[in-house]
Amino acid sequence: MFEQEFASVPANPPRTGMLPGMRIKSAIPRSTLVLLLALVALFALMPLSMLSMDPRARLQFGPSATAQGRVLSLADASGCRGSDARSIVYSFSSEPGKEFRGVAVVCDGAPYYSVSVGDTIPVRYLERDPAVNNIAGGGSNEPPIFLFMIFPLLFVLIFSPLYFPQLREVMRARKLYKRGTLIQGQVVFVTKRNTATWPGWPGSSTADVYVSYPSQSGARTETVVWCANDWLINQLVPGAPVHVLLPPGGSTKGALLEAFIR
Repeated sequence: MFEQEFASVPANPPRTGMLPGMRIKSAIPRSTLVLLLALVALFALMPLSMLSMDPRARLQFGPSATAQGRVLSLADASGCRGSDARSIVYSFSSEPGKEFRGVAVVCDGAPYYSVSVGDTIPVRYLERDPAVNNIAGGGSNEPPIFLFMIFPLLFVLIFSPLYFPQLREVMRARKLYKRGTLIQGQVVFVTKRNTATWPGWPGSSTADVYVSYPSQSGARTETVVWCANDWLINQLVPGAPVHVLLPPGGSTKGALLEAFIR
C-alpha cells in the first residue's frame, strides 16, 4: 500500500523532512487552532480583568512605594474568621502637600495589631494612584493569586482529551521518522476505540493496529501502531502489507507510515 510514496523513504536513519500527515496542523486543524488560541486569550484575560478590579491585587503587582503613615483612629472590626480584629485608620503623604487616608483590618497577632493612635506605621501605596494603599507588611489578606492559576489548568483539563492524544502520536511519529527503522509488515487485526472526551462532546475514532513483521532473528514479532484515518482503517484487513517505523531498543510501540501519508 502506497509503495510509490514510500519508495523515497530511506529504510534506515537519519532522515530529513517529514510526511504531510506529520505536520502539527494534521493533528489540530487551522480553524480549531484559531479557536483554541481565542479560548486561551479568553482564559488569560479573565483572571487579569478580575485582578485589575481588585485594589489589593493592583497594589501587589503594580509599581508601588512606601511612606511613613500615622494612625488616626482604631476600632473593633470583624473579618478574621473567629479571631479578634481591629480597623486602623491612617494617613500618609505620597509627596509634600498631598495627604491620603486609608483603612486596614488587621487580625489578632498580626503586625501593628497593638498600635495606638498617633503611632507611625509604614504604608505601601500605588505610585500612579496613592488612593490605593495598605499597611506594608501588616498581615492583611492578599488576593488569592493561586486561585487565578486554576484558569489555565482548567483549560488544559477541558481540551486535552480532545487533542492531546492526536498531537502526542504526531510528535512521536515525527521523532521516529528521523531515527526509527522502517520495516514492512502485515496487519494481524485492528481494534477500534474512541478517544476519551467529556460526556456529550464529540470524540474522534481511532484504532490500534497490530502488525506482524520478521525480527532480525527471523521470528515473527508484533508491534502496535496508531491510526485515526477511518478510510485507512477500513482498508487494513488481516494480511494487508503496511510500513511501520520502529524505535531503537525494540519497543512495542511503532508508527504506521500509511497514517501520515496525507
